Amino acid sequence: MDTTTAHRITTPIPSPTPARLASRTGGVHDQATAIRTTLESAADLINAQHSQVLSAVIAMKEANLHRTAFGYSALRDLLLSQFDFTHRTASDIAAIARLSSKFRALTEAAVSGRARIDQVAYAVRQLDRTPAMRLFARTPFREPVAPPSTPTLSARHRKT
Repeated sequence: MDTTTAHRITTPIPSPTPARLASRTGGVHDQATAIRTTLESAADLINAQHSQVLSAVIAMKEANLHRTAFGYSALRDLLLSQFDFTHRTASDIAAIARLSSKFRALTEAAVSGRARIDQVAYAVRQLDRTPAMRLFARTPFREPVAPPSTPTLSARHRKT
């Protein structure tokens, strides 16, 4: 993690109170800009935290610590009961961690922060539903093929 990410994680985000927003000059546009900035930085912070938690949970799963050290067989149950995550966040992180060895590219996108965990969790759940989808997810795409040429209008209407 670079120093800017570490600084963003430890630096609290000031919340825009009505008094702060009213004291700004410029009206509605400035208020909207201030709120957008606050929400964007909060979303960045939350997504960075999710990525960090996902990385730790994957390491815990690979070392089998959820069973040996914590006494839980299910990652989701561990995250819900011991660490006070919301049900949705715990479910998404557990699904990605559980399927991380099957879908390495998706897992890497979530851990690196290039993709949100809810999007990756949806993808790995859908891809894991059937063996054919798992196989398709690992199959490289072929080179695109040019479509066959269509006959010209005059050739289609020519009487033979």
